Amino acid sequence: MQKANLIYDAKATLGEGPFWDYESEQLFWVDIEAGVLHCHYDKTKENSNWHLEEMVGAVVPSEKEVLLLALETGLVSFNYKTINIQSLAVLENSDPNLRFNDGKCDPNGNLWIGTMHKGLKSGYGNLFKVDHDLQVTLQIKNTSISNGMAWSPDKTKFYYIDTAVYEVWQYDFDAVKAEISNGKPIFKIPESYGGADGMTIDQEGMLWIAHWGGGCVRRWNPDTAEVLAKIEVDAPHVTSCCFGGKDLKTLYITTARSSMSENNLKLYPKSGGLFGYKTNIGGFKVNSFKGKL
Repeated sequence: MQKANLIYDAKATLGEGPFWDYESEQLFWVDIEAGVLHCHYDKTKENSNWHLEEMVGAVVPSEKEVLLLALETGLVSFNYKTINIQSLAVLENSDPNLRFNDGKCDPNGNLWIGTMHKGLKSGYGNLFKVDHDLQVTLQIKNTSISNGMAWSPDKTKFYYIDTAVYEVWQYDFDAVKAEISNGKPIFKIPESYGGADGMTIDQEGMLWIAHWGGGCVRRWNPDTAEVLAKIEVDAPHVTSCCFGGKDLKTLYITTARSSMSENNLKLYPKSGGLFGYKTNIGGFKVNSFKGKL
């Protein structure tokens, strides 16, 4: 059996959105509901965190020591060395029922970020693109639980997950204009597998999908819908994953305690922890936001 190991017993309420900073050899991730930004230092195995004043739906890299955060009220830049936080007046949100969920940068350095209803109301969310000039365009409308995103190694495909529909969608990606078109579902996720949550892609173009309620990460072939591998995790709610480490072969995995009963937490006490699994297949360096913050 292939099984991930616990790296940090964070007991996060809703751990999400990890990315590996290749230069500084650090892993950043968020606890959305607790409003905490986490950092795992690979060299020393130390962990640090920053408590924010509100929910934080996503974190992506930008300039050196500067991160782009999707807070509940909108996008901000955050310098984790000086602890300077600056509102960008972009995607400002005053709807108490709405929050951001999952964001990644495309190969051109634009941010793609989704919204969702806190009570999981269907069709309440949207997927947006924020370009280098901080201009926002709507990309996919009326989503429910905007989640995993990945671009194919040849930059011609964009993969997207709306957890509520148990499907993985594929779009044509125009690498020059950073635009998507011709969206279609390419495979269904059996409900018994758990919902498809966060996602990353490896150098062979295979999708690694975290399964909420499924206690694992599965490696899928997007062309054949075949499951190629299953990585067990000691937590039922597996939320996201990314490749990291010097060789980009460590799969980092986030998990959640949210919505779990006391009995379930006794059965799975490592829920909310950060896990890792050493693979034989490498991933890619994360795309950074290229706009001026």
